[in-house]
Amino acid sequence: MKNFFHSTHFSLRHAFLFIAILSVLRLIYLLFIPVTPQEAYYWYYIQHPALSYFDHPPMAAYSIGLGTLLFGNTVFGVKVMAVVWFAGINFLFLQTLWLLFLMFKPQLSNEQISRYAFFGLVLFNLAIFTHLYAITMVPDTPLLYFWILTLHFFIKLIQTHERKWWFSMGLAIGLGLVSKYTMIAIVPALFTALLLKKDLRRYLITPYPYLMLLIAAVIFSPVIIWNAQHHWASFGFQFEHRAEKLKPFTSKYIIQLFFSQLFILTPLVFGFLIDFIVRLVKNRFRDPIPNVLFISGFFIIGGFLYISLKSLVKMNWLLPGYLGWILGAVLLFVIQGGRVNKWIKAGGYFSVFLLIVAYLILLIPNMPLGEGTTWSGWKDAAQKIYKLQEQMGGKKQTFIFANSYKSASLLKFYLPDHQDTYAQNIYGRPALQFDIWGTPDSLKGKNALYIFDDRKEYKNDLRFVTQYFDTVFVKTKFEYTFMNRWHTRTIYCYEARNYHGRN
Repeated sequence: MKNFFHSTHFSLRHAFLFIAILSVLRLIYLLFIPVTPQEAYYWYYIQHPALSYFDHPPMAAYSIGLGTLLFGNTVFGVKVMAVVWFAGINFLFLQTLWLLFLMFKPQLSNEQISRYAFFGLVLFNLAIFTHLYAITMVPDTPLLYFWILTLHFFIKLIQTHERKWWFSMGLAIGLGLVSKYTMIAIVPALFTALLLKKDLRRYLITPYPYLMLLIAAVIFSPVIIWNAQHHWASFGFQFEHRAEKLKPFTSKYIIQLFFSQLFILTPLVFGFLIDFIVRLVKNRFRDPIPNVLFISGFFIIGGFLYISLKSLVKMNWLLPGYLGWILGAVLLFVIQGGRVNKWIKAGGYFSVFLLIVAYLILLIPNMPLGEGTTWSGWKDAAQKIYKLQEQMGGKKQTFIFANSYKSASLLKFYLPDHQDTYAQNIYGRPALQFDIWGTPDSLKGKNALYIFDDRKEYKNDLRFVTQYFDTVFVKTKFEYTFMNRWHTRTIYCYEARNYHGRN
């Protein structure tokens, strides 16, 4: 590492400045991009405040609620807290890495640690997910924050053995669970680390680990209460429903997962993680601190790797586990004398290229990416659909529904009056949180505009829709192209007359 920033004086101020500049640039970027379907859905959540929701616990919705309270029901308001959360993640990553260097090699000077920590921070921010979830306000963003916060507190416990860190971890785990259920995967990781690290093993016969769990459970209890009030709908969906999707062994999903991880990490960061594991194996897992970092991600990454042998695993599900692994990769790379060679530099340049492309995809309207551009066309279509509704007597006589929760949420967000829209629950099909909200009796007898697009993810469901109305026929369609040449999206609008209701 002697060749890295060798002639430059470094302090933590440079790293803080890097985080600040990155955050400001992201805030500016938010002014020019659309809301994503998932964000619109979680924004719809907070229009109906609750202890929890069908798909996920409420932290993402609460974050969006705070953002829109401050900045209105705008794209900026929906997304702004993602930037805030990720500024915190970057700060914690930097602080934890500093702490690890201090513990692992205390003879390093502050300037050396600053230089190496800055290197780690830059490497971390060369992964695509550190940008994707810094501008997209979804459950993964606060989950990543509370995961690394828990890990930071655990490292502090190893360093100081102060009891207060147990209570801090309980708080972080509880809030992580209020963000996303997969936070639970850090619990077996912590207990495994306690078992394997001799000087921590004694804590297992003290009340502190169990008080940690109790604190987490108390913080998580509103989500449990909501589930109890709704027939355990969320737990059933996330666990029982997904378990039913498991199939016999197939290589299809694990291959998909491999390439999705290669993309979301970038080849450079992916390579550093492989290097981390190789160094651990070569050292026969003798170093306790790197082992703790490895274990922190083992259960969530290993668990989803196993599931990918039987079912689809989304690319974001493994992300929390990478936080500890990236910390470990940087730590061992530096301590064991790794050098920034031409391959690492080339990987860095390629990562920057991928990041630029990723940022441009959201910035340039109607990029023709097939199923990938889930946001294209909806803002314009919502304005046109609103005018059609006005021609049909307005919302008092005509309601709007779609064939998916995503489309329904985007329509509600972009409609000028943010009126309630509906999803598959209108025609008796499962519609996630829309099923919890239900179908008002006041819709019976009204006409409707039925909206769907040409993405393959959701069917048009016309055979079901026609059973709930007297007549259903094509009203119009909206075509969206890139540079007036390449097809991006078609959004279809059907008129449906005299809704019969669900009963």
